[in-house]
Amino acid sequence: MAYYLSLGGALGAATGPFLGMFIIQHGSYNIIFMVCTIFAVLSLVIAFILSIPEVKLTAEQLNETKELKFSRLFAIKAIPISIVGVVIYFCYSSVVTFLSAYSREINLIEIASFFFVFSSIAILISRPFVGRLFDSKGENIVMYPAILIFMIGLIILSQIHHGVTLMLSGVLIGIGLGNINSSGNTIAIKVVPPHQTGLAVSTFLTSMDMGLGIGPFILGLFVPFAGYRGVYLGAAIVT
Repeated sequence: MAYYLSLGGALGAATGPFLGMFIIQHGSYNIIFMVCTIFAVLSLVIAFILSIPEVKLTAEQLNETKELKFSRLFAIKAIPISIVGVVIYFCYSSVVTFLSAYSREINLIEIASFFFVFSSIAILISRPFVGRLFDSKGENIVMYPAILIFMIGLIILSQIHHGVTLMLSGVLIGIGLGNINSSGNTIAIKVVPPHQTGLAVSTFLTSMDMGLGIGPFILGLFVPFAGYRGVYLGAAIVT
C-alpha cells in the first residue's frame, strides 16, 4: 500500500514542474504563486474530510512520544535509506531547477515542458508492475535497477540535441525516480516498529525535501564553468 501512497508524491514531483514551465511560457510568476496557493487550499480542505483511523499506542509508547530527543524526531532505522533519498533528490533537483534554462540554451524550450508529462506517464505505467515485483522479490531487485535507470536518464539528459532524446531521458528519470521514491518509502516503513510508521515516512520525506532544498544552491555553483551539460553529468556521477 505504501507504494500507491507514494505515487501521489512522485506524480506531484513530475507534473508540478511541467505546470510551472507551461505557466512561465504563457503567463508570469504571479500566476504560478496563485496556482500554488489554490492547490495548497485544496489540500487543506481535503485533509479535513479524510477519515484516518486512530493508532492505539501502549503506555510505554505514549511516554516515548513525550520525550524530546533525536529518536523522537527521526526514525533511526530509517536514516540509511533516507540518506539515499537525500542523494537522489539532490541530483533530481538539477532537473527541476535547470531544465527550463537548459532547454532554452539548446533551443528545445517548446518541447521541454513535455519532459515531465512523459516522466509522469512512465511513473503511472511502471508503478503497478514494480509494486508487485517489490512484494514478491524484495527491495533489492527494484532499488538497484531504479537507481541505475535514473543515472542513465541523467547521462542522456546531459547529451541531448533532439526532442526525442529529451523525452527518452524523461521516461527513464520518471521510472527511476518514481520507483526509488516508492521503494525507499516502503523500506523506511518496513524497518521500523508499526507505531513508528508515521515517523519513518516523515524521516524519508524530510530527506527528499533536504535534497531538493540544497541541490539547486550547490549544483548552481557549478553552472558558470561546467555548463548545464556538465551539471547533469556530474549529477549522474553522484547518483
